[in-house]
Amino acid sequence: ILMHKTKLSPRRLSRSLAVQGLYHFQTNPKSVSEIEDFLHNSNEDIYVRANYDMLHNLLDLASADFAATLNLYTDYSSRDNQDIHKIEQAILVIAAVELKYSLSVPAPVIINEAIELAKMYGGEDSFKFVNGLVDKLASSLRAGEMEYARNNRRSTK
Repeated sequence: ILMHKTKLSPRRLSRSLAVQGLYHFQTNPKSVSEIEDFLHNSNEDIYVRANYDMLHNLLDLASADFAATLNLYTDYSSRDNQDIHKIEQAILVIAAVELKYSLSVPAPVIINEAIELAKMYGGEDSFKFVNGLVDKLASSLRAGEMEYARNNRRSTK
């Protein structure tokens, strides 16, 4: 899995690497430092341009409680977690971690980033599935912020 877009921001590169790292973690559970070594060795040109602190935090928080974090979506999905593709699981967990812990990042940005990751790595329509779930989780975890964003979107049109 490689990205050829050189203009991606360090934050987007970090999210993208985190998806790759979590996918690797799911298929081959390892420590965060082992995942980081794998990412560095397999994507050095991208790894050096990423935001390392952000990548480390995403991998650390997401891998520490992967199943419980994925379970945050249970009420919003008609699919069982084990029926969700592993790459989509990784994207959903990263978005949930950011919604819970990266309060300086606006929820609409986190939702958009999850959609972009799903378009980059997921199946043809996975971005729609990811969008629906992350939007619902954001509305639950950050109700006031999401309401404000929705109201402002309406008033600017």
